[in-house]
Amino acid sequence: MILVSIMLAIYLGWPLAFGGKQRGLETPAEARGVAAAPVSRPKHVRTAALASPPRAAPIRPESCYKRYQREIRLCSGATAAACKLGTADHWDMCEATGFWPN
Repeated sequence: MILVSIMLAIYLGWPLAFGGKQRGLETPAEARGVAAAPVSRPKHVRTAALASPPRAAPIRPESCYKRYQREIRLCSGATAAACKLGTADHWDMCEATGFWPN
């Protein structure tokens, strides 16, 4: 453990002690050597003439719990227990990923 701590200190301290290149302020694209494209500003345009019509409110997706309640109501018959277990598994996956599995 002591050896690992010493190696980590040398690894992190080497650039400070011997003048390594400072790379902390670069963006990821600059670090890879990718040149950034110049940003051109659009000419001034009257926005009142180009205004888009108001949009309708976005439809909110159904929550995982609401979908679980709806799916549980569909379980009936001899396979109700297995259906409820499968639905509970799907609810758990939905809570973890944000999507109801098919």
